[in-house]
Amino acid sequence: MAKQEKPEKKVSKVMEILRTEYPFEGILLGVLGLLVLLLGVYIYEARVLEITMTDWWIFNTEAKIVMFSIIIMLIGLGALVYAFGPFVVPGFKEMNRVSWPTRNTMVNHSSRVLGFIAFLGFMFIIYDLIFVRLFGWILGT
Repeated sequence: MAKQEKPEKKVSKVMEILRTEYPFEGILLGVLGLLVLLLGVYIYEARVLEITMTDWWIFNTEAKIVMFSIIIMLIGLGALVYAFGPFVVPGFKEMNRVSWPTRNTMVNHSSRVLGFIAFLGFMFIIYDLIFVRLFGWILGT
């Protein structure tokens, strides 16, 4: 007995295009999210961008304009998180795989670095004192 093949569902061209991921769409969403976030901040500050259409029901009081600007800022922030989230989430998995140094190792390495910086600073001070006197003697000042 032959298997009956299920007829393939026809997907419209529009849905096929919408389901296809493009490499620039995350960047575009991030840029647009940043612009929307800035727009919300400008509306909230009311110095650069002021709403003058106060006869509309949504803009007739100062509190409603503030709520509108906060909603706009949240939409922009959500777009930024949605756009750059796929770049950040794999980092959390990698952070669990990292072998972190112990406290003693951190103190040891930090003290070495700070000691070397102090030594270098001391050497620059000594060189400065020597060269200032040497060039002063050469130039006769």
